[in-house]
Amino acid sequence: MGTKRVAEVRQREIAQLARVSQATVSRVLNNDPQVNEELRQRVLSVMDALGYVPDARAQSLRAQRTRLLGLVIHRAPSALAYDPFFSALIASIIDQAGRQGYHLCVDAARTVRGQRAIYEELLRTRRVDGLILVESETRDERIARLTAEGFPFVLIGRYEGGRRRGSKAEALQEEPCSVDNDNVGAARMATLYLIERGRRRIGYIGGPAGLTVTRDRLRGYREAIENNGIPYDPQRVAFGEFSEQGGARAMAELLQSVPPPDAVLALDDVLAIGAMREAQRRGLRIPEQLAVVGFNDTPLCNFVEPSLTSVAIDIAGLARAATQRLIDLIEGHRVEPRRLILPARLVPRESAS
Repeated sequence: MGTKRVAEVRQREIAQLARVSQATVSRVLNNDPQVNEELRQRVLSVMDALGYVPDARAQSLRAQRTRLLGLVIHRAPSALAYDPFFSALIASIIDQAGRQGYHLCVDAARTVRGQRAIYEELLRTRRVDGLILVESETRDERIARLTAEGFPFVLIGRYEGGRRRGSKAEALQEEPCSVDNDNVGAARMATLYLIERGRRRIGYIGGPAGLTVTRDRLRGYREAIENNGIPYDPQRVAFGEFSEQGGARAMAELLQSVPPPDAVLALDDVLAIGAMREAQRRGLRIPEQLAVVGFNDTPLCNFVEPSLTSVAIDIAGLARAATQRLIDLIEGHRVEPRRLILPARLVPRESAS
């Protein structure tokens, strides 16, 4: 039985169980605003019970666009208020989307399970036309699922995928559309900056260990120290959640090493500030005894004492490029190159002079 025929059978079954016409089921799938809300919820409940997910490719040909773009962030909503990276990213996405008549829908999930439920709901209801993904993992089920469904998405970051190199599946599957920094090169640049200032016991504070950006910047850090005759020491590497408290806990862990680090490269500015304040609480002078470098060059860098040296990535440029690429995919345009890399630069300040 063909895919279209199977879909028709499932929709007929949904209609019978929900006690509505098959036309009503079709209108719910197409996000028709004229459908009575009580009927809509009845149909959606039956679809949930059956585990029914409509085919994105077929449906996109029928459905009217919502002109909504989706962004799902793995953060507690309260944490977003103190995250300058996502504040800048969201503001730039909204601006770029608005220029093209699109709007942004943001969801925040505290857990991986919660994030999975949000993506399932977005795929089922099609309440957004496409998704911007952030913070990819090595084996990212979101990317695999969206690719299989043919649902438009753009990744801010890098995705390795779970396929074996050179496999037939890899040859047939197109690389996900992505926008990113050269995270390996940027971390190497920042670490070399510390080495050039005489630092030899350099530590690294990453975000959650499973994230691609954590591993990429760790790789750049390690390449820089080893290429300059400094042995890699796992005791000088710590990981933390994206918060000031996470940076403080990671710094406390690094300071247990003997001898302690004389410099730290942190994955983002919030982690770096948490690390810097923990070091100061323990009586260390910055930068005399401990140099600190962060990432993102957010406004926070100038609001702390001493001011924070940071790697400036083009957050607004990342957001604009990802948004435009997603809109191009939604509207059926070819996007080349599939992967776009934006440059980064170091902004020296007092914390690593």
